[in-house]
Amino acid sequence: MSDIIVYGRGKTGNSLIKMLQKQHIDAIQYDDSLGFDSDCDLASNNVVLVSPGVPPFAKGLVSARKRGAKILGELEYCFPFCKGRCISVTGTNGKTTTCEMIYEILKDNGVKTRLLGNGGVPFSSQVLDVGSDEIVVLESSSFQLADCRNFAPYVSVFTNLAPDHLNYHGSFEAYALAKQNNFLHQKEGFAIFNMDDANVMALSKNCKCAKLFFSVRDSGADCYYNERQLTVNVDGNRRSFDATPIAGFAQHNLSNAISAILACACVEVDPSVAIRALSDYRPLPHRLQYVDTICGVTFINDSKATNVHATVSALQCFAGDLALILGGSDKGERYDEIFDKMGSNVRLVVAVGQTAHAIAECGKTHGVYIRLCDSLDIAVKLCYEVMKPLNGIVLMSNACASFDEFCGFEERGNYFIKAVEKIKSDEQKN
Repeated sequence: MSDIIVYGRGKTGNSLIKMLQKQHIDAIQYDDSLGFDSDCDLASNNVVLVSPGVPPFAKGLVSARKRGAKILGELEYCFPFCKGRCISVTGTNGKTTTCEMIYEILKDNGVKTRLLGNGGVPFSSQVLDVGSDEIVVLESSSFQLADCRNFAPYVSVFTNLAPDHLNYHGSFEAYALAKQNNFLHQKEGFAIFNMDDANVMALSKNCKCAKLFFSVRDSGADCYYNERQLTVNVDGNRRSFDATPIAGFAQHNLSNAISAILACACVEVDPSVAIRALSDYRPLPHRLQYVDTICGVTFINDSKATNVHATVSALQCFAGDLALILGGSDKGERYDEIFDKMGSNVRLVVAVGQTAHAIAECGKTHGVYIRLCDSLDIAVKLCYEVMKPLNGIVLMSNACASFDEFCGFEERGNYFIKAVEKIKSDEQKN
């Protein structure tokens, strides 16, 4: 029996197996839907490397814990082999965008860098090739951080914190504790926190290394944006910079941008240069993505909004008359915050998918009538017809994962885009 077991056959599990082969380490790989063999001599000297998609209550992991095996995630196992410095970004929303921004800033400034981690290229696929002169930008999810006990990036960034993945972690408290491992074991370098987020600030008290704070509201932050000016203080030298190139960003992307600029300042990139590097930044697909305007109705694809916090943020970006499409697969969240913070400009709310009835029941308790639709096509068409006389906006910002009907938020977003294209084609025929 091999001393190392890789549990999971997804992208990360397969990448870990290849990494172990490069290290000339024999390992056995198990399917993440199965337990270990009943006669498996799994003991305390075994190490189980678990893919991030495998939940902690999976049969194999329960068995491994009972037998005293050491369970490690990809980040925990790979980190000691990384010769370069790491910038690790976590948070409920904004991780991918912030990592992309940091990567673009570093690349634009000639820094040797790699963009790895959650949802993209696995850390394990390249960590053995990282040189001492490189900076690795890591997107770190709660799944990846949950089993970390020694992971300590040089710079950690915490974008925001709201309930998410409760079906995986079991509670918001457990989810928050997993996220905390992004900075908890740092003894040097910098930990960067969002001063505008009360949940993040509460966790920041547990940080043991140098702390820096960013804000779009509080002038006392180490990185503060106000009226096209960015004030930055990393080393006690407080300076202000012209931030006009990022002034047009929506508030959530502005927050991501200033955290990225602050993170890069921690690795000796001048903020003025970082601001210029972001001047051409465009949001990634499925993140408040403009799709089209048809007969005065604007369609926005925010399929990446897979939790309530993301949808609340999206709603704050629009002041005009709006129809909102919610729903998808269940992650154990409550939807009250959406209706608590929903503005009077929201004229229609439509729910689809597995969570449609739960959303409708929640809306009812807040005095909001929800229209249920059997498919996304029907929902898009209904929203269009209602918004057409108002020259309004159709926003798909689901507040739910997509796995009830789609393979991921990308497929759901592309389906939305095709539904919009169908409406345009039908209008052109009339």
